Amino acid sequence: MALGKGAYSIHQSGKWYTNENIDQMLIERHLNKKARRGSHKNHLKGSKKRTEEDDKRFAQSFEKLVIVARTQEGD
Repeated sequence: MALGKGAYSIHQSGKWYTNENIDQMLIERHLNKKARRGSHKNHLKGSKKRTEEDDKRFAQSFEKLVIVARTQEGD
């Protein structure tokens, strides 16, 4: 929805959602959800804990996103 309105959007991993990658990311999300539903044994573990590296990657990506947004705002 954000992309459709010309806004920026970022994944918790730091990946940017773009018009070029949104379809692939949605397909991956759907396939992962389908796999979790099909395998109840693996589903009990849940997702991995965030690491410091995950937080750093997100922070760096978010800072870049803010810079790009501010630059384009001035255009």
